[in-house]
Amino acid sequence: MSRARRLLPLVAVAILLVVPYREFFSGRVPVSRDLLFYFYPTKAAFAEAVRAGEVPWIDRIRWGGVPLLPAPGTAPFDPGNILFVLLPLGTAAKAWILIRLLTGLAGFAAFARRLGLSGSGAAAAGLLYALSGPAGSVAPFLSTAAAHSLLPWLAAFVLDVRRTPSPRATAALAGSAALILVSGSPEYLLYGALVAAALYFGAPVDEASGPPAPRRRSGAALLGSGLLAAALAAPAILGGLSTIAESSRTAEGGYGLASAAAGAVPPKRLVELLSDGLVADWTRTYFAPGYGTYYPHLPSITPGRVALVFVVLGLALGGAGRFRALGLLAASLLLAVGPATPVWEAAARTLPVVGVVRYPERHLLLAGFAFAWMAALGLRALERRLPPRAAPGTLAAVAILILADREGVARRLVYTVPGSVLTERPAALGGLPAPASDEARPRLVHRDTLVPVPKYLGLDLSAANRRAAESLMPDYPGLFGFASLFVSDYDLTLPVEAVEWTRLLTSALPEPGPLPMRLLVNAGASAVVRSEPAPAGVWVTRVDPLPGARPPWRFASRVVSDRDGRRLFRRFLEDGIDADSAYVDEEPAGERRPSAGRLISVRDSAGALTLETEVDGPADAFLMLFRLRQACAEATLDGQPLPVARTDFGFSGVRIPPGRHVVRLRPDTRWVKIGFVGTLTGIAAFLALALRGRRRAVVPAS
Repeated sequence: MSRARRLLPLVAVAILLVVPYREFFSGRVPVSRDLLFYFYPTKAAFAEAVRAGEVPWIDRIRWGGVPLLPAPGTAPFDPGNILFVLLPLGTAAKAWILIRLLTGLAGFAAFARRLGLSGSGAAAAGLLYALSGPAGSVAPFLSTAAAHSLLPWLAAFVLDVRRTPSPRATAALAGSAALILVSGSPEYLLYGALVAAALYFGAPVDEASGPPAPRRRSGAALLGSGLLAAALAAPAILGGLSTIAESSRTAEGGYGLASAAAGAVPPKRLVELLSDGLVADWTRTYFAPGYGTYYPHLPSITPGRVALVFVVLGLALGGAGRFRALGLLAASLLLAVGPATPVWEAAARTLPVVGVVRYPERHLLLAGFAFAWMAALGLRALERRLPPRAAPGTLAAVAILILADREGVARRLVYTVPGSVLTERPAALGGLPAPASDEARPRLVHRDTLVPVPKYLGLDLSAANRRAAESLMPDYPGLFGFASLFVSDYDLTLPVEAVEWTRLLTSALPEPGPLPMRLLVNAGASAVVRSEPAPAGVWVTRVDPLPGARPPWRFASRVVSDRDGRRLFRRFLEDGIDADSAYVDEEPAGERRPSAGRLISVRDSAGALTLETEVDGPADAFLMLFRLRQACAEATLDGQPLPVARTDFGFSGVRIPPGRHVVRLRPDTRWVKIGFVGTLTGIAAFLALALRGRRRAVVPAS
């Protein structure tokens, strides 16, 4: 009973936390930010594969097929994905968001308890963290929300290891770090390290009884927990690194410091740390006067007005930890403003993770933790000055004030619409045939993202989101079986060639001439989606089928090769982008006529693209596969390894000998498989530590 009473404050604030998200308990679904156009389609592809009993190596929607399991962006190894396998898509997303918010609340309450707060004070501190602007802003970014909710747990377990580096504490820290690593948010590797360092040096808490453990011993436990976490998360780490190594995020891919600096928070926006809406209410509008095309990654960056009161109190009376929290805050602000100070560039050159994080503004997420830490110290100072009988009531009033301050903003950050947006096929798709699940999905090219039109001007965020859905913004049609092609996005998983193609089309599509349309036909596009203005400010979505559309897998009648890529591309254009010719840049210059071939059957599943072929001979045939080579890196012919040629500047091609054969293609699976060996080893070590710690905790009966 006493344990239940101790949990009552936490349960009470958990109920308060859910109040802004009450629409989650209706038939409505959240659609803010990237949910509808990125996370829903990708999670649906993952869940569809698992329910079919397949390993989800490939997301067949994005770009007509990209790596899924080896790619970090959508956190394919996060245990929370089971929600999308078991529940309807919208219900799973609501559960994911709520679970992450509640996890962050409970984790920060656990951290606050270790700082010396009472149960009521720790619960209020947890609510401050969960309803802060950064926490609410990243709630729709499912991967980042997962990592953000685990950061306070990591902080709590670092304190445990610092005080008593037991096997159990080491295992708990390793488990929380491993879950952060599989979240697919690389910036939290940096944040976790900074938080751990801030807690490791100096006195853990003011009132801790007895001296802390020797620094060497606790340092060894921290290092051991890090290694164990890496072992547990090895498939995500190794698979992600193998994918990122070929992506546009590398320096070789053109993603240098200049590109990495895009999306830094404008310094004059930092006034919004004090309150929302001081510059613009970014929860309602895209743009603000004087900010050009700046669109914030975090619509809210303040910890809240109530939290700021306790931040000031914490700075004045907080004792141990306040200056370390202040240091974390300063570091996050300096990183978030990017090149406005020399700090960000120096950090990016020293720590590679800083230079690959999209939007330096994201570093304000660390500020969310630092603010909450300082506010918790302020709550502790208040508690110590209150009469014992007055403390519970006062802290309950504080929790209610926190909700009153943040409820409206939190609700707008994760707004909802009727659930039919995920189940009813959009009217604009009405003229297209229903795609078959095991064949090539029809590929749509969303022209508006390549050649932007001013269809969002004057709209608030909710209306703009609705217009984006009506105009089939990628990859929303993936929910209804349609793939995208030439999607303009700087995702970590996209290889260099994908970004180069979108850059080319961005400049080529507005120009007159047939070549851009021939390029789309050549790559297997079925139709072009575009928005056109109509009277009275209405925009009409048109889906124009491409005349002469070609299947994305077909045999070439001619192979043109040249190791000089520029010369080969010139030939590609001079030939008028011949859809029956393959252009290969990995062989000496030449031209040949391969044998004819036929496709007998095609099965495009999440596990592999499988084609049954027949070639007459006498020479090899050449099979063109308009799927990014990154998604076809591992190929077999009748079970034997088959080399994959870089065809048409980023796509794939294979040579097929005479006869009847079965060709299978999928992303590189080696590193993920190797990673599972590390995971098995890590699980064994984790269980050994946890069980050993449990045995030590058992006190024999007298």
